[in-house]
Amino acid sequence: MAEIRKITHTRLNPAIDPLYDRLLGSLGSGRLGGVVRDCVEALTAGVRRIYLFEATSADEDALRYYHCEPQIAVLFADYAQQYKQIDPIRDLYDSAIRPGSMALQRIGPGDIRSVAFRRRFFDEGGIVERVSIVQRGRDCWRGMNVARHSSGGTFSDREIDNIVALARLALPMLPISVSQAASNRVLSPTELEERFGMRCASLTQRQRQVCARAALGLSVEATSIELGIAKSSVVTFRQRAYRRLGVSSPYELLGLVAH
Repeated sequence: MAEIRKITHTRLNPAIDPLYDRLLGSLGSGRLGGVVRDCVEALTAGVRRIYLFEATSADEDALRYYHCEPQIAVLFADYAQQYKQIDPIRDLYDSAIRPGSMALQRIGPGDIRSVAFRRRFFDEGGIVERVSIVQRGRDCWRGMNVARHSSGGTFSDREIDNIVALARLALPMLPISVSQAASNRVLSPTELEERFGMRCASLTQRQRQVCARAALGLSVEATSIELGIAKSSVVTFRQRAYRRLGVSSPYELLGLVAH
């Protein structure tokens, strides 16, 4: 039977303190997952797999970061379709129902009833233990899974304490990191063309194409090469679009469609 326990307190751990600045420094850079992985490696004797995720229910979740063998990554679709419904982690959410509450689950291959699930996700990869931690947020759960190869044995109590302390710091940062990464993502010319089409219906198709590239900072020459038109035509399309939209610079253009 998989072990589940509520996390009621976290022991003071000096090893965690210097890692906090590294976690904070990763926000907005898209590197939170990699930094968490490095921290786990520093606090344990090593892990084979790490997953960070958010879930609104046992059936609805979103994987935010993973580090695992390539042959496991290609099985994600199979997991969602065939094994999620029987994964013991489903039992963990009910142990963390108040905002801020946390719970931990430790499972080994013997806790997996499905022979196919156990073979594909534990036995073939030599996984001897998987530790899952969830923390209840305001709107969803945030979680971390770490798995250990048989060469390293099961996690020690000290390692578990370290992972819990790290999760308490890192999991609240997960939605912030996801939100900042999304807001910092550079839109493609095609995406901007679509936004100009929806929000600036008076523009012609060619004007939308030229405006999208101007908003991204492309020069007249670069735009002419990419679209296969003369530089004079780019200037003409841009000037006409500016007049129609009442703007005078690429920065104002971007402001129309950036959000």
